[in-house]
Amino acid sequence: MKKVILSIIFLFFVFQVCIFGQIPQGYYNSIDGKQERELKTALHKILKNHTQLSYNDLWWYFRTTDVRPGTSEVWDMYSNTVRYYVPATNSGYSVSGMNKEHSLPRSWWNNDNLPAYSDLHHLYPSDADANSHKSNYILGKVNSPSWTNNVTRIGKNAYAYSGAPTVTAFEPANEYKGDFARAYMYMVTCYEDFAPLWRSDALQMFDNVTYPVFKPWAKQMLLEWHRNDPVSPKERNRNEEVFHYQNNRNPFVDFPQLAEYIWGDSVNYTFNLSGEVVAKSPVLVTPVNLTDLFFGEIQKNSEVSRSITLKGYYMTENVSVKIWSKNSDFFSLSSISAPASAVNSEAGYEIEIFYNPTEYGEHTTSLVIQDGGMDGTVCVYLKGICSANPSAVIPPEAQSPDVYVQNNVITFRTYAPNDSVYIYNSLGKIMHSETGTGKWQEFRCPQSGMYIIQLNGKTRKILVKE
Repeated sequence: MKKVILSIIFLFFVFQVCIFGQIPQGYYNSIDGKQERELKTALHKILKNHTQLSYNDLWWYFRTTDVRPGTSEVWDMYSNTVRYYVPATNSGYSVSGMNKEHSLPRSWWNNDNLPAYSDLHHLYPSDADANSHKSNYILGKVNSPSWTNNVTRIGKNAYAYSGAPTVTAFEPANEYKGDFARAYMYMVTCYEDFAPLWRSDALQMFDNVTYPVFKPWAKQMLLEWHRNDPVSPKERNRNEEVFHYQNNRNPFVDFPQLAEYIWGDSVNYTFNLSGEVVAKSPVLVTPVNLTDLFFGEIQKNSEVSRSITLKGYYMTENVSVKIWSKNSDFFSLSSISAPASAVNSEAGYEIEIFYNPTEYGEHTTSLVIQDGGMDGTVCVYLKGICSANPSAVIPPEAQSPDVYVQNNVITFRTYAPNDSVYIYNSLGKIMHSETGTGKWQEFRCPQSGMYIIQLNGKTRKILVKE
């Protein structure tokens, strides 16, 4: 039996401490000893220079930022309708009946060229009907809704505080009010320089100033929502995922007490970073949920393997690994359990996955990773192809069926002719673009390093070595 050992190193490792499931050392140092408006401005300087994402790629990001643990179900904060992420099509990963929703309406600053337009910290998948009814309305308290789906409520604002306008408002479910409050706090902090741009319905909640930004009634309501709906595991996990892509964090998720120091009951005190505690919950950083692992095309009764590294933080017990669903008989594991101490270590814990097909055809199954104290599970899709005469059309070292790298050459193919391909360097500068042919094409990288390719509705990070 011929055995080919192929190893994948998940590319996120190249970012080292900046991408692992914890706040990078020194990330918040500049806010130490600050208070009130100076504290907010110090945070603004940390957050503002983030990676600007492509709005067209948001459904790819949502697959890891907004999925219910252990499933492929979309986590929708706007409705109770159950929908699922599906494999990529030529149009990408969009989910029927859903929109990409700006929780803080983009009409409030009216410039789609600014990074806020695609900022994941305030963008969520949303039921299209709920999104349509939400329109550009302010947040508020709705007692007599003109429209509701039992999650989203639309109607006149009835928040009982001096100066609160009785205009049409959007009220989220109680379990998500803190999420929306912290998203708004992030937006007016990251984009503090938007002060003169706020317009339209924004001026019902905001003033055109950098501090405090929120009108008194809005500040009071958002602080109430923030206090009554504390940071959840969902938000902490989402914050880590957004950080992977965007390279900035929501500080009001990391340090919920910051809201009090900037707008609440602690404005007369300086923020002492060393004395503050970050909520720490078990999180698995690699592999990333709902990603693909491809084993290439091989003959029947031969074997190929790939390895993954389980890397996480704050695991409290062993992490379990299993292969589940159809075609599971064609895949096996070197280990079904990873010690918590090894997963938490710098190197992580490596597990080898074997593909040994005894029937011809395409074989897809799921690798399920759970326990360790985590909330929910992580799923990786495994795929291999068994044929009588492997054509090598898909190279065995391919990271997926549509892209791989050898030396300094990225080889890729589109699912259909005329699809666009874009390749960027690690700083987001475009290095190459062309129209796909539906066949294998190449790009020779001018130097080693991290590259980002947008292809077939996906955005992938690729490490190129000399």
